[in-house]
Amino acid sequence: MDSRLPLLSIREIQAGLNKEFEHLEPELSGYRLLEGNLQSRHLLDLERELSIKLPEDFRLLISEFDFGNLTIGPVSFGFSCDYTDMLLELNTKLRWWGPGARPELMIMVANSDPFAIMLDVGSGHVLAMDAELGYERATLIARNFASFFAGLGTTVLLRNQTENKKELAQRIANEIGSDDLEFWNFLMR
Repeated sequence: MDSRLPLLSIREIQAGLNKEFEHLEPELSGYRLLEGNLQSRHLLDLERELSIKLPEDFRLLISEFDFGNLTIGPVSFGFSCDYTDMLLELNTKLRWWGPGARPELMIMVANSDPFAIMLDVGSGHVLAMDAELGYERATLIARNFASFFAGLGTTVLLRNQTENKKELAQRIANEIGSDDLEFWNFLMR
């Protein structure tokens, strides 16, 4: 059997989340991928404040969609906020790295109990960090943010439509360049 899986596109993820959650609004919001209006000056300010350069795929997605009010499955990007403000707070005040200075090329971009979702702005890789183990032991979960997001959306939208969740997790992990099958199995719950 071919271990590769065509991941859902961003528009397919958006349509799938709309189908599942649109009828629950306004009582339950933040579960749909809505169009955003993040200004490029906000991204430039964030880069300046954190002394980083954001990978282009990350920049494009967070500019096009509202990550400031988005939770997909167990992964939360933001709660009714400006996503750049959330990123600034996560990477200056939360101190996920422990004592000392924040690692130069690493930022936290989302949270999911027990994992923090990290972005290596140098390589573009996305990692999962267990807070109890620290960022030094973070594991590669996607080759880049666009792949991570496609894997996340595909997982959440297809996990209840498959009988073999472990196989689906393995296929998604293979497709997006993940070294951490445990993370993708966790998302299948």
